[in-house]
Amino acid sequence: MRLQPVANAHAYQVRASANGNGNTWLPMVDSTQARRVTVPNLTPGTTYTVQARAVGGATGYSDWSDPVSHMAT
Repeated sequence: MRLQPVANAHAYQVRASANGNGNTWLPMVDSTQARRVTVPNLTPGTTYTVQARAVGGATGYSDWSDPVSHMAT
């Protein structure tokens, strides 16, 4: 996935929830890159809800992004 870079961010965290329910989150992925984040171990044909946030700057963590749903291929 590709994220919009955030000024002063040192890293990014991404979380995913299977079947778009948003109730149970898979382990977070930490990445130092915004342009290429890989979420491992997704099941093809399953729809996931994904959110991201920036790490760093004065506040430590940004708010989670708006959720986006996508089917893994």
